[in-house]
Amino acid sequence: MNDKATGPSQGGRLLVRPGRRGDRVPAHVPDVLLGLDDRPAPARLLALAFQQIALQSIYFVLPAMVAVAFGAGSLAATNYLCLSLIGLALYAVLQSLKHGPVGSGYAVPGTPSAVLFAPLLIAAAHGATMAQAAALTIISGVAMMLVAPLMRGLSLLLPTEVTGAVVFLVGASLLPSVMVILHVNTAAPGIPVAEVVVTAACFIVMVIAAVLRWRFAPYAVLIGAVAGTAAALALGMAPEGAHDLLAAAPWFARPVPPALPDFGFDRALLPPFLLCMVAALASVVGTTVAFQRATDGGWTRPDPGPIRRSVLAHGLAVALTGLGGGMGNAMSSSCVALSIATRTFARGVVLAGAAILFLLAFCPKAVALFVLVPAPVQAAMLLYVAGFMMAQGCEMIVMRTLDTRRTVVAGMGLTSGLAVLASPGFFAAAMPALAAPLAMGAMVSFIANLVTLPLVRRRQRFVVPLGPGATDLLHDHTFAIGGAWGLRPDTVRKLHHALTELGDLLATRGTASMAVAATQMEDAVELTVTFVGAPLPEPARRPHVADIEAGGDAMEAVSVWLALREATRHAMRRTATGQDVRILFHD
Repeated sequence: MNDKATGPSQGGRLLVRPGRRGDRVPAHVPDVLLGLDDRPAPARLLALAFQQIALQSIYFVLPAMVAVAFGAGSLAATNYLCLSLIGLALYAVLQSLKHGPVGSGYAVPGTPSAVLFAPLLIAAAHGATMAQAAALTIISGVAMMLVAPLMRGLSLLLPTEVTGAVVFLVGASLLPSVMVILHVNTAAPGIPVAEVVVTAACFIVMVIAAVLRWRFAPYAVLIGAVAGTAAALALGMAPEGAHDLLAAAPWFARPVPPALPDFGFDRALLPPFLLCMVAALASVVGTTVAFQRATDGGWTRPDPGPIRRSVLAHGLAVALTGLGGGMGNAMSSSCVALSIATRTFARGVVLAGAAILFLLAFCPKAVALFVLVPAPVQAAMLLYVAGFMMAQGCEMIVMRTLDTRRTVVAGMGLTSGLAVLASPGFFAAAMPALAAPLAMGAMVSFIANLVTLPLVRRRQRFVVPLGPGATDLLHDHTFAIGGAWGLRPDTVRKLHHALTELGDLLATRGTASMAVAATQMEDAVELTVTFVGAPLPEPARRPHVADIEAGGDAMEAVSVWLALREATRHAMRRTATGQDVRILFHD
């Protein structure tokens, strides 16, 4: 495998995958505006970075709420938020690393973790200190790092129908936040009409700015946010207590950890933190796969190497943030959706945002400005990116033909996740550890895939006389198998090509027939071709026209190369009845 992979993006630039051995080589994506290694002009870089920070800032309220739950005052809560911002900067840097065992190499920023929010509130309600909460956060991060090596079997455990359901639920999980931000409650006597109208208008501005395909389309969310903020402030929708917070926050202050982590916590608090790994892992995998899918024109299944390193970087960032006294981080699915929507994937944007967040951590008054974004604007931004994330999930689910098993796996995950979305109170009381749509949907889809996995293996055999009509017979058999097993059309084409080339080669030898056994596995199809006669030569490494003209073994080596060139791997062996050629194709 090549250590470096490139593919041209729009404008002659390159979309580059970090050079790590074993990673998939991404195919060309025609409409990318900024590839991973592209370097935009400073003004464009800052505009895109501030647009992402605007989305991240929606979750800046979480550390403040956690600090208040532990009894901290307003300034102490601001200090806790600043420590968390340093953790977010660290998260982006770790994820962006292009070399080494840590980091996906993708431009994926972080946010304060909504998954850790509930366990932290539980710890506060049980009398834990912030130092003990920091220790629990560290343990959560270390546990995630220990899970990372298990991601090697990703294609079997998390096929596209599972990851697609997870990505869809990542987007759907943003919708309750929209309702909360707008104070829309079915039990309430009225609906905040003015806030809803401003949200809708702000959302429409974002959509129009994006679909016009003008030079400012990548800044659609930022344009809508500015317009919406102006309208909201003009209508008196400034956040409550904004003046007091701005007056109390200093211009400059060095964030100081409240205390060293205290591992003497009540052990009954540990399970909620460990169980939150289910949702955190699902979110990291799903969001990373969504980014991976958007930057690879030939994507068919998750590439486990970057995902494994992404999980490791996530766990390390959470542990280090807890060690520094901040709130644990999560991968920002909304920012990734924004990158997909605007087709801008440059690592430089995320790293610039990380630098800005790091500097903001030393200026509490500036941090307060991001926290004080009007509620309708926050709701419109979330609504905009949620749609793109759900669309990505749908596209991933149908990447492969949905046979009955795959439909059940994806359908059960989506149904259970949406059930939690519809009745969160019931699930919070019945099973609090899985009371989030993402956690429940990911768990159900994962288990459904695991339980039904042994039922996948199917086998078909047929014999092909190598004479007139052999090509048509091979075509009928391979396409019948593809339809019965729900194989991707490209996989069926590869099977047909390999069998046709081998059949032509054996026919020139005078072989009367060949027997074919096709075996379906979860993410692959194996062909076993059996024939009587001399063994085939190994495929040519570098076929030349001269080899074809020479005939004999040289020409046969070229023919074998043509048959096997799209296979994942192959093997040849002698048997009691003749020769076997085994060929594996990923589906």
